[in-house]
Amino acid sequence: MQRLILLLVVLVSCNFAHAAVWTDVNAWSPAWEDRFSEWVENNWQIDFFARKKLPNGQSNPYYGLRTDCADTVYSMRLIFAYENKLPFVIQDPTAYGRTISNQMKRFDKQREEQRVKNFLLYIYDMVSTKSVANDTYPVAISRNTVRAGSLILTTAVNHHSWTIKEMLPIGVPHLVYNSTVGRTSGSTLQERQSWPNPEWVFEGDQTPAGGAGFRYWRPVEYLNQPVWKVPGYSEEQYKVPLKRWVKYAQGRLQLRRETDEQMMARLLKVTCQGLVGRVSAVNDGLNALRSTRGCMKYEDYDTYSTPSRDQRVFDDYVTLRKVYRELVLANNASDLSLDMRVRLNKIYPFIEESMASETRKMAPVGVDGTSVCTTEVISGQYLDLAEFKRRLFAGLISNNPMDEAQYRWGQLRGPSQRARSCKSWDVWVPNLKQD
Repeated sequence: MQRLILLLVVLVSCNFAHAAVWTDVNAWSPAWEDRFSEWVENNWQIDFFARKKLPNGQSNPYYGLRTDCADTVYSMRLIFAYENKLPFVIQDPTAYGRTISNQMKRFDKQREEQRVKNFLLYIYDMVSTKSVANDTYPVAISRNTVRAGSLILTTAVNHHSWTIKEMLPIGVPHLVYNSTVGRTSGSTLQERQSWPNPEWVFEGDQTPAGGAGFRYWRPVEYLNQPVWKVPGYSEEQYKVPLKRWVKYAQGRLQLRRETDEQMMARLLKVTCQGLVGRVSAVNDGLNALRSTRGCMKYEDYDTYSTPSRDQRVFDDYVTLRKVYRELVLANNASDLSLDMRVRLNKIYPFIEESMASETRKMAPVGVDGTSVCTTEVISGQYLDLAEFKRRLFAGLISNNPMDEAQYRWGQLRGPSQRARSCKSWDVWVPNLKQD
């Protein structure tokens, strides 16, 4: 009996020793890419890492993982590959010509579930938005190539990425993504059903060399190869003027048109998500500030400042304003309900004037029955989309993590005395010259 037990121990030890993270059983093919796309559309939810239980009642093996934008992109591909015993291979960001794959033996002597989780954490430490461009390639703008499982990447200027959960019938992407991870950040991802601002996506380089735009995963044999060699490589998106980019892409991807009312409701929801999401980001920064003596180092400042987030919220307001203004000038927005027009007019009280003029004239507004997205930003203090927009456009909102809450939310104009005494990076200001 003792010999049998000893034999079992030896066998188990041999299984753990020199073990790959997982063993490939299948190989990527067009059929597997279709299954990957279907899996993303059905399973890639914002609570993917935040739910303790899976829909089948089992424990979530990925519960508690915290991801930034690049981590989120790679997680989507890696987890599907693991669960279907497909290879996961990316270019090694630290050494040109080498790759990192699920065949690595770094996590020997661990059970498979723990190996996979540690492999994910290892990948998180290795990758960034810079590496995303090396593991993907630009695709043509069609529903066959821009679909669930693909992604959108910005240039290095703004270093951000989004996964595409679904391409909606109206030709708009349902994006799932995340931002910088702070010490107290949770595991819930973010989502939006709207286009990111193409001028922000392609800022500084609307060429293939910039790496931005719609992208999909390279086959392993095309890693460490010139990107133009990848089958399906396309430069279509780089030839479209940025002012027309969204209209062109949506026209190529839509199956049907949404009504004016549906469009405004969707854009209001996206803008609201930006306001609500900023609350937790600012609170992360305030928690870090309370535990900081003196000034923040660059690494902490970069983690807890919000210039990119504030720019994205600003872009959403600008898009909402632009679309509403076009409807007003076309037919006085006659296809919108009266309730919708009243709510929009509170946010944009001088819609026929320039953004700069409206910003100068707009007076402070409180929460009332016409408010949209009333949100508690400081304990016991609420803002709606109209008042947050007024403060954001007026340059009152601070992205500086050395500022206290009153400055972060524009009750007081910053910088605060503490912020003035410390070095600042990437101070965000609104650009009102976009009419």
